[in-house]
Amino acid sequence: MRLAFESRYFNGMVTNNTGIIIQARTSSTRFPKKIIREFDGNNTFLDVLLKRMQLISKEIPAVLATTTNKDDQILSSYASKYNISVFFGPEHNVLNRFIECADFFKFERIIRVCSDNPFLDINLISELLEKYNGEDYLSFMVNGKPSILTHSGFFSEMVSVQALKKLKNKGGTSCIEHVTNCIYTSPEEFNVKFIEKKVPYSIRCTLDTENDFENLKKIYFNWYKPKQKENFGLHDLVEFLQQGEAENLLESMKNEIKNNLK
Repeated sequence: MRLAFESRYFNGMVTNNTGIIIQARTSSTRFPKKIIREFDGNNTFLDVLLKRMQLISKEIPAVLATTTNKDDQILSSYASKYNISVFFGPEHNVLNRFIECADFFKFERIIRVCSDNPFLDINLISELLEKYNGEDYLSFMVNGKPSILTHSGFFSEMVSVQALKKLKNKGGTSCIEHVTNCIYTSPEEFNVKFIEKKVPYSIRCTLDTENDFENLKKIYFNWYKPKQKENFGLHDLVEFLQQGEAENLLESMKNEIKNNLK
C-alpha cells in the first residue's frame, strides 16, 4: 500500500497529497451486490470502473474505500486485481470512513468517485485538478444542479480533508452518510466552487436498480466493448445514446429517471 508520496505533476497540475477515494460497498437495500453482479463471463461493473481508473491512478493514488462488514471483504480482490489500494472503514458513518482513509494515506484533498458510476468521465478528474484553487469543495453544476444530485453518472467531486474534519467537529448525524451535501449547501462556512456543465436530462448512467443494470449492459455490449476505448469523454457516450439505434435504451433511461427522482 502507498502510504505517502512526493510532489507530483499530472498534465502540468500539482497533485501532491491528493488522492482518489472510490466509495464502494456490496450492501444495498434496493439492489444488493449490484456493483459485483456478473455479466459477460465473470465481468462486473466494478471491474469496468477500476480498469478505467487505472489510467489515472498511475499518476494519482487511488483507494477503494469499503466497509468493515465481512460481506465487503470480497472487494479487496477487485482492488488487488487492478493494483489499487483498499481501505476498510465504518459501514454507516461514511464521513469517518473518508477521514480515516485520507489520514491513513496522508491525503489532504480527495477526489470522491462513486462505484455506482462505471462510465464516469475520468477526464473530468483532470479538469478538477486543473481548476482547483484551494477550495474546500470543487465539483460540477449540471443543468443548474450539483452533479452529486444528478443521475448521469459521469461526475466526481473534490473536497479538502480539512473541510471534512470541520464537518465532523460540528457533530450531529445528518452529514455522516451523505457527506458532501453538508459542505456545498453551506457556502457561508465553506469555500465552494462549481464548474458549469450541460448533459441531456434524459441520460442516466448510474447503477441503482435492476433496470439500470440492464441499461448499462446494453451500453457495455453495444458501445463500450466494441470501441475498446477506456478514456472516453461523456460527450462520446452521449452521442451514442442520442443515435437512432439507442432510442429504446434512452426511453428506458427516461422511465428510470421518473421512478427514481433525487
